[in-house]
Amino acid sequence: RGWKYLAGELGGFSPPVSLRMPSRLASRREAKAMVRLSTLLLAALALPQSSFAADRHSAAPRLTRGRRGSAPETSRPLLAATTPKPVGSSVTMTVVQIVNNVAGAGILTLAAGMAAGVGWVPAIAICVALGAISGYTFYLIGASCELTGTSNFKGLWGATLGPRSAWIVDGCIALMCLSAAIIYSGILGDVFSSLLRLAGVPASGWLRQAVIVSLTAAVLCPLSLLKDLSALSFTSAIGCVAILYTAAFVAVRALDGAYTAPSELLASLAPERAPSFALSSLTRLDSNALVLVSNLGLAFIAHYNAPAFYMDLEARSPAKFARAVAIAFGVLTVLYTAMMGFGYATFGDHAASNLLLNYASSDPLAIVGRLATGASILFGYPLAMVGLRSALVGMSSSLSAEPALPAAARRASVSPARAVMNLQ
Repeated sequence: RGWKYLAGELGGFSPPVSLRMPSRLASRREAKAMVRLSTLLLAALALPQSSFAADRHSAAPRLTRGRRGSAPETSRPLLAATTPKPVGSSVTMTVVQIVNNVAGAGILTLAAGMAAGVGWVPAIAICVALGAISGYTFYLIGASCELTGTSNFKGLWGATLGPRSAWIVDGCIALMCLSAAIIYSGILGDVFSSLLRLAGVPASGWLRQAVIVSLTAAVLCPLSLLKDLSALSFTSAIGCVAILYTAAFVAVRALDGAYTAPSELLASLAPERAPSFALSSLTRLDSNALVLVSNLGLAFIAHYNAPAFYMDLEARSPAKFARAVAIAFGVLTVLYTAMMGFGYATFGDHAASNLLLNYASSDPLAIVGRLATGASILFGYPLAMVGLRSALVGMSSSLSAEPALPAAARRASVSPARAVMNLQ
């Protein structure tokens, strides 16, 4: 009756006398009713309009008590569910990161592999075949992570071959990533020290070492300490642009004839760097093709990071990962075939293991190409460090849990694991 009386007063009409209460009791009930009504009004005003719009379109049913003998009614919740923001890298960013991680210094060795004595047709066929095999095995690693519910090679090894020997695969990955990091550091020292000498910095025995230490402290270390691969999206895009420029400049020099017709660029080359096509063939294939196979194996390798790429994929699924891997390795296969073919078409049998060494130091396109290659390796370096960190953590934790090891050895393996885990 208090609610009814209050509604009557707010509606502007006088309720029947029979509904009126004694003054003291009515005032108390009116006060309580006003408090409840004020609370409801404030709650309604605080609701965002978007919640009501989402509520009208919500399809989530909620059972409510209906009349006896009738089917349960459904009602929509008052507040719309909040959709969490997607976390991870999109398919496009995953493709960019894979291309930047895979296409490292190995791209410069392909022309030398063909120059070892492989004809055009077998060389292209080998490149396409190894690209398809590498892409498929890369995808299988991610799909295996989904099937086994694991997120790294240690988990995959433990789920298939047993956890006691899982440190073996982590040790191999750590050794490979460490070797790649050392090689990358050496190439960065060569590239940027030559650019500094070209800029007028006096040549000295300590210049290369100073460049390596400076780049490691100022750029490589901060990038390598990043915890999320998606944070490398911007640098990976820069690395991909640098790789594409290097391929474009190699193609331009192969087509414009700057190193075939007599020119200042050709005259400045040493005889062992000048073009030679004495062994050029269309179909030649012998044991020397193993050199090209080895170079392509190095160029296509980045499988140590396949679990990390899969786990970092936004709304990950094997089908989505397969799409990203197919695009990435398709681009890499085309890129490698072009670099191999145009590099060999320019210098033939004298193509160096580092193709940039064949170009004249005064070639303006080659100068920018060296800078682009340095940038590509610089921004791909952290991806190798991600694999190294993950492998060290897995190997240390496996050894610390190995009962066959002495207690002192198990304790000694825990400290490196904890130190590396703090960087992740």
